[in-house]
Amino acid sequence: MNRIKTVTAGICCAMAITSLAACGSSSGGKKTVEFMTMQSTGTPQLKALQGIGKKFEEKNPDIVIKMVPGTNNNENDIKVRLAGHNPPDIWNTHGWSRDRYSNFLEPLQNRPWAKRLKPIGNDVFKTKDGKFFALPADIQVSGIMYNQTVMDAVGIDPKSIDTWDAFEQACTKLKVAGYTPLISSNKDAGPNGDIADYMLPGMYDESQLKEISDGRFDTTVYEKYTTKVAKWAKDGWFNVDYSSASQDDISRLMAQDKAGFSFRSNGSSQLIQSYNPNVKLGMMPVPAEVGRPYFSTGEDTLTFGVSKTSKNKEAALKFIDFMAEPENLQKLVDVSMNDSALTGVKSALGQFQPSYDYWVKEKKTKMVPFFDRKYLPNGMYNTLAKSTDGLLTGQLTAQAAADQVKTSFDSLYGQKSS
Repeated sequence: MNRIKTVTAGICCAMAITSLAACGSSSGGKKTVEFMTMQSTGTPQLKALQGIGKKFEEKNPDIVIKMVPGTNNNENDIKVRLAGHNPPDIWNTHGWSRDRYSNFLEPLQNRPWAKRLKPIGNDVFKTKDGKFFALPADIQVSGIMYNQTVMDAVGIDPKSIDTWDAFEQACTKLKVAGYTPLISSNKDAGPNGDIADYMLPGMYDESQLKEISDGRFDTTVYEKYTTKVAKWAKDGWFNVDYSSASQDDISRLMAQDKAGFSFRSNGSSQLIQSYNPNVKLGMMPVPAEVGRPYFSTGEDTLTFGVSKTSKNKEAALKFIDFMAEPENLQKLVDVSMNDSALTGVKSALGQFQPSYDYWVKEKKTKMVPFFDRKYLPNGMYNTLAKSTDGLLTGQLTAQAAADQVKTSFDSLYGQKSS
């Protein structure tokens, strides 16, 4: 767990900051549990959490759950709080309960619901000795999203796409037919970061993965990814308004049956479906340069841990246990578009369920961890996104983009080693 040590050192060595108001306060004899949700105001996820919180407060009138909505700087917000030794009582671990925050969180493997964690989550949440540090509602299983109506219009069967050659043939067919083969936006890191995160595992063989884990970054391997994406951009496969498009804009392209593929999680379909409830979507595995196609899997954004230094730890743990009850956890899974992480709760993949059942349950498609979380030093996701943006705008060549990532890797890995 070297990455845990890195993040801990980085947070603890942060420059002094002005102390924030202490969490874990009391008001009128009630205990106030501060919960940093990292969910934006008005989203189905925050509304589901608020509903559970209200239900909990009705049953526990001596406890107030103070839910803090997300901001545009969620990751930095929690880093600042941890650096100031003033963490919230509960926070959304946004993909990093084990590899970033385990030194700050209360271990939960002995909670009454712990045995319900599905085996699919073992490699995502647990340490080698079986500890885990957050309650996960769902577990993300992501591949390449596609618009089924568009696929049918040009005669493409996503089930037949098992190589990058086949994928590129499909994109060419879409382009010729007047559709946008691929969508992305540079308005935040997500769309471009996910392209890299999903594609990179299939560019490396086992020996190369070991090298990068050991701190040796080979740009020639990484260039297999950058060369491919640079060619796609040059061939005009991405939305023509890429530089100005927002996530709403690219979601509308999918909703209006004008685009074919998207490298995003199933959860991003909620925005697409808000523009067209009748849009037909599916997901397919990511082709591999090395080995077989796969899905990327990891901790999603409905995963919550309790500060080990919380002044209201027992109240916070009581709320975590309450959320873990199947009836309550189901409400969170229902807005996740993912598989449930605990038994006793139904998956809620919606229209992705047939794809999931075919690829995961029937075809036993391989699952791999998100590349940046498993193999890269903390903080590199934004670098993946920025270098990919350079490829899509033409400002970076394939080699320059790989060099940019190597520079960041060497710098951050060096911090880990120091």
